Amino acid sequence: MSTSHPSTDDVNLGAEHIPFDASLWTGRAEPDESQRALYWYQVVVASQAADNSENHSKVTLVGFACDQGVRRNLGRVGARHAPPAIRQAFAKLPITPVLQDTFDKADYGTLLADAGDIVCYDNDTLMPHVLEQTQALYSQQVAKIINQGSLAIGLGGGHAIAYASYMGLWQALNGQSESNSPKESNSPKIGIINFDAHLDIRNAPNGTSGTPFRQIAEHNQAHDQPFYYCAIGISQFSNTAALFDRADELGVTIISDDTCARDSWDTIDKQLKQFIDQVDVLYVTIDMDAFPASIVPGVSAPAAKGISLDFAERCLEVIFTSGKVKMADFAEINPTYDIDGRSCKVTARLLALMIQHHLLLPAT
Repeated sequence: MSTSHPSTDDVNLGAEHIPFDASLWTGRAEPDESQRALYWYQVVVASQAADNSENHSKVTLVGFACDQGVRRNLGRVGARHAPPAIRQAFAKLPITPVLQDTFDKADYGTLLADAGDIVCYDNDTLMPHVLEQTQALYSQQVAKIINQGSLAIGLGGGHAIAYASYMGLWQALNGQSESNSPKESNSPKIGIINFDAHLDIRNAPNGTSGTPFRQIAEHNQAHDQPFYYCAIGISQFSNTAALFDRADELGVTIISDDTCARDSWDTIDKQLKQFIDQVDVLYVTIDMDAFPASIVPGVSAPAAKGISLDFAERCLEVIFTSGKVKMADFAEINPTYDIDGRSCKVTARLLALMIQHHLLLPAT
């Protein structure tokens, strides 16, 4: 079943780029401590990616303030409010000793940039085209960030961010826009690693938060590209048999929530590395409903079981150590249903770990 792809021809109707907002980056001051009492809010800079200026930052954040895909998928909406909430939780985290020992003070301004948010305007209703417009504008921003040599990290928003993140990465790697690109047999092989309770390969007449990886599979097929997709944390009770059948047809690598809890780490580590070894570039996406509702209550679809935070962190270390990650994002945080900011704090911790792993990679 074909799905319309976001096009650069219609990006200005229902979506807008909101630039860096310094008011979101606040935290405590430590006048009685040494200069090593340093927090992320003190080093972040505004990204220049939006105006095509040179971006010297090693990592750049960009928000996807949209839950039209969740609405289309009949989920509970509110994820569009997540990007600023995640920033506020992350801004207050300290920059760790290992990073301060690795980088000179003069380098701090090159560690992290914020490109602002791509905001979807849907009037809290189902609207045609608005999701596709938002995805296209976000993809353009992602492509610019990657082309400037920065790791792009998206802050969602519903998991419809995944199709847009992938398309931005694909455009950056191929130097083409989606609307006019030819078939590319020599394109880098992109692997997708998704932490999620759901496969998100549904059939639907239009894109939703439940369709992004099927859309990606169809895009790759149209461009003679293989589809490499590893889904970690998949629940047998969160996906129909039809979805598992489609996953088999697409050759999806599934590491279920039961496997994550019961198999040895050596087994998981080997399987993960085998997947990584067969691709050139990695896109990592974390749907925060992969974690138990007791740990991450503020999501669009809370999980009864989920995977442990420690397990996810061990996986991220393996994934980022490969040096192949060019794009990452977070999805489905819903501050409307959060408790004590718990969900945003977990997301902020995982964001900090991603950034740290990337910054500590050997220079190439």
